[in-house]
Amino acid sequence: MIKRLLFLVLIVFCASLLPADDFPYQLDWKKDALIGGGAAVLYGTHLAIYFTRDRDSAKEHGLDRFHKSDVNFVDRAMMCSYSRSLDLTSDILLACTMAAPFALAIHQSRDNIITGAVMYAEALLLSHSVKELTKDVVTRWRPYCYYDDTRSKLLRDDESGKSFMSGHSAIAFTSASFLTTVYAHLQPEGKNKYWVAGGSFAAATAVASMRVLSGSHFFTDVLVGAAWGTFAGWLVPQLHYCQEGHSVKLSFFSETGAPGILFNF
Repeated sequence: MIKRLLFLVLIVFCASLLPADDFPYQLDWKKDALIGGGAAVLYGTHLAIYFTRDRDSAKEHGLDRFHKSDVNFVDRAMMCSYSRSLDLTSDILLACTMAAPFALAIHQSRDNIITGAVMYAEALLLSHSVKELTKDVVTRWRPYCYYDDTRSKLLRDDESGKSFMSGHSAIAFTSASFLTTVYAHLQPEGKNKYWVAGGSFAAATAVASMRVLSGSHFFTDVLVGAAWGTFAGWLVPQLHYCQEGHSVKLSFFSETGAPGILFNF
């Protein structure tokens, strides 16, 4: 708990040094409609699958069918039995990690806060939608399914087959990447950006580690979740960055009657 509080104090302290007027982001209704609408469509697809497909649990699947030898050697070497305390701790630390980017609002104007909040919401929605849809498409049983001492309640839960990818890792790294990217844009010459990056990604790594140690995910689950979350948290601020020569731009084109989207780096 003390380490988490110190981390948040560090973030708030660094954010308090941000300039109030130099805010290099702009909202654009076309771009935001594409990002938000696309994420909403993905999430709607997830909901359609979730409410229409029969959901299986580990117990219904058959406990006698789970053998550790069937797990690849990398994940098998790091798999753990279920730990409720570590599971709950990862939830708390995830909440802290998600709250940290709000410190960027210190000393910012109302319009800048709204712009930043929209960007953060888009990053989280995009990250969340893709990871939920991935869980719907890919059935992978959680590590605790392979242990005889796992509580029956967990084995009866349909979440037992949604190990890939790690949602906690995806969201934690989305928040860390978003905070790091925005702070670096606001303080391009500042030395504090390295402390912010180190602290935020350390917290996200702690979340991912606890997901493995708690028996909730395999190593590759959190690895993919971390990679996707980092990309999503970086992409959204870059798409709104309005400094010439340093932004990622979306452009629309149509060839042979088929519309498309082009990313320009």
